[in-house]
Amino acid sequence: METKSDEKLSIIELLKRSAKLLFGNINLALFLFLFSLPLFCFLIFFELSLQTTVSLTSTYLSKLVNSEEDLSENDLIPWLVQTSLLYFFPYTFLDLLTTTAIVAASSISYTSEEEPLGLLYLVRRSFKICHNKVAGCLITSLFVLILSTSVFLGFFSGSTIYLFIVSLTLEHQRFIKQAVVVLFHAVVVLIHGTVFIVLAAKFSKWSAGWNISMVVSVLEEEEDGKGIYGSSALSLSAWYLRGQEKRDLWMMLMFLVGALVTRMPCLYYKCNESLSGNGVLYTGLYVGLICVGNMIKWVSCVVCYHDCNTRVLRKKGDVEIGSKAKAFAT
Repeated sequence: METKSDEKLSIIELLKRSAKLLFGNINLALFLFLFSLPLFCFLIFFELSLQTTVSLTSTYLSKLVNSEEDLSENDLIPWLVQTSLLYFFPYTFLDLLTTTAIVAASSISYTSEEEPLGLLYLVRRSFKICHNKVAGCLITSLFVLILSTSVFLGFFSGSTIYLFIVSLTLEHQRFIKQAVVVLFHAVVVLIHGTVFIVLAAKFSKWSAGWNISMVVSVLEEEEDGKGIYGSSALSLSAWYLRGQEKRDLWMMLMFLVGALVTRMPCLYYKCNESLSGNGVLYTGLYVGLICVGNMIKWVSCVVCYHDCNTRVLRKKGDVEIGSKAKAFAT
């Protein structure tokens, strides 16, 4: 296990320790690869469905803004329903199983004094940690899903209002002077751009606490042996991360931007329209990158959790020693 100092780890140090842990132990890397395969295979299918939904939504909104008469929703709604159902059930469940496996195995490797750890040892220890924690982790993941979906609805409603305002402006722009139209558009873009940036920053900040709450649900237990999950896990993660919000904001924002940038080429070039050719290949490539980024993110969260936990225990020990010394002196 790495020697930890009293200082809080920076983003660079967190990523260095995570990369060293992930790529310095071939058995851990193989374990994470094997347990990420089901999610990887499903994500290829899910991402193709998502690309089709985004493409159809973009076409529909474009026609709506331009006030075109052909606004058929027959193609969009089935894809929208299918993608939503895929996200809320199979994806959430597979992601939960993958996350618990990554967190358990990474924690075992990070805190172990023995090197290297065998693959079968990692499997046994990880199963021992996770087998009675899945239900609690599921509850925590449902809390996180509700919170993250609420933020997404904020993004969606903001975009919808913006497009509605733009459509009204285009429809009546012949009655308004061009300078007024340009000024109005600038103000609308400024307001909605500010809202988008604030929501993105808040989402990144909150997602750090949500991710650590999942780590807490996997690794921590109360004195009676029961796990910590749901609102209790969220509260504990907020306490652990107190005072390092800026670092966590930038770290989660980095992973968020990385996932979006990785998806952009296939969304722009519509890889879903060439299912039998390079579309599936390119989708599989960036899904692989997303899975690797997901591993690094959760390993970083495990390192962050142990760093916070160690400092909290050290402070608690210092307080107890100080109390005993004061009692002895009196």
